[in-house]
Amino acid sequence: MTYAIKPLACDPTRIKGMSEKLIVSHYENNYGGAVNRLNAIEAQLAELDFAKAPGFVINGLKREELIANNSMILHELFFASLGDESTPEGELHDALARDFGSFDRWRAEFSADGQGAGRRLGMGAADLVAARQQARQSVGDGPHDDACRRPADRRTRHV
Repeated sequence: MTYAIKPLACDPTRIKGMSEKLIVSHYENNYGGAVNRLNAIEAQLAELDFAKAPGFVINGLKREELIANNSMILHELFFASLGDESTPEGELHDALARDFGSFDRWRAEFSADGQGAGRRLGMGAADLVAARQQARQSVGDGPHDDACRRPADRRTRHV
């Protein structure tokens, strides 16, 4: 399957806090690069003889496919979410207040996570992800990533 670069979902001249140059560069280089990388990996997989290929080659390509696919999806969500600043309402607002003590506490922690990711990873991004049992936020190789993914009871499996 060939993946296409989706049109930029926002007007980069209207985004506060980020320059048009930064947004367009990130869209073309980071997002476009992820899509192009995923297409290159897909082409390699299409030509691969799985019956004869060594396991490490298959595993490596499949791992890189997953990384590129996740990068593509997260960039699409990022660009689709850019717009005027707003405050969540309804169930999302209530869940954030419940899980973090208050909405303002969540906003402060979420902003700090994004800024910390900029210092740690060279990118200033944070994702809010709704998990089955509770809201979680993730910033890549953060200190809580393994704890969030690993079930408290090792006999429990998340599907």
